Amino acid sequence: MNYIEKEGYNEILDLNAGIIVRALLIFSNKDNYARIRLFLKYLFDKGFTSSDFSGIVPRYKRKQIIPTTYTPEEIRKLESSIDTRSDTGRRNLAIVRLATRMGLRSGDIARLKWSEIDFRSGYISIVQNKTKVPLSLQMPEDVSEALIQHLDNLTGIPEDGYVFHVMTAPYGPITTSVIRHIVTNGFIDARVDTTGKKHGPHAFRSSLASSMVNDGVSYESVRKILGHSDPDVIIHYAKTDIENLRMCSIEPPAPTGLFGDYLTGKKVIRNV
Repeated sequence: MNYIEKEGYNEILDLNAGIIVRALLIFSNKDNYARIRLFLKYLFDKGFTSSDFSGIVPRYKRKQIIPTTYTPEEIRKLESSIDTRSDTGRRNLAIVRLATRMGLRSGDIARLKWSEIDFRSGYISIVQNKTKVPLSLQMPEDVSEALIQHLDNLTGIPEDGYVFHVMTAPYGPITTSVIRHIVTNGFIDARVDTTGKKHGPHAFRSSLASSMVNDGVSYESVRKILGHSDPDVIIHYAKTDIENLRMCSIEPPAPTGLFGDYLTGKKVIRNV
């Protein structure tokens, strides 16, 4: 309505298809289309407009959000910013690498026990807390090294079997909120730009997926590594394959005919 008024239309009866189409183009958030359609239908039903302009408004399917990802360089920068001269820093690096290199959820990291880690075979075997599905993954060398450094320098921590604890008395097992705090502070310390992006530990899962699919790893392998049982979840990770998707883009043709008339407001199309 503000746009219409600025264009010099002070009476609702003066509305036409052209001004409505131009007004629609200003909306970057097209979730409002449904409300506008209902409003225009209401105006016609109540006799405020001579035509039902609701058919002009496109049917818009709400877009699915592309997962937040960070580049390998940004992740390495975050890891390098962690000061490993302290017990807390060594703990934090081990936590971050479990998330960045293996894609473990924060809940599984918080509940991880030493009995689930086999340094001899190099595997971590857990039952995922979210899905209750068993997951066995081989540790990258830098993950194993970070865990060993964390283990070798533990002092005053209760022997309850958990890998990670808070570093102040009473030294209970770590929580997911602590892990989120570690990651958020890591981004800040590393001066990684998180503007408009999620910056919690879960972003590392989509970042790992993005890195793997861009390196040619199959979506099915990504699904198994991240511990999903639903085969359709690979569609979610396909959205992160930005570089390969760019190769498929084509220049759209100029609108002509009925579609061109629709875009310019020359014609009203019903049931779009």
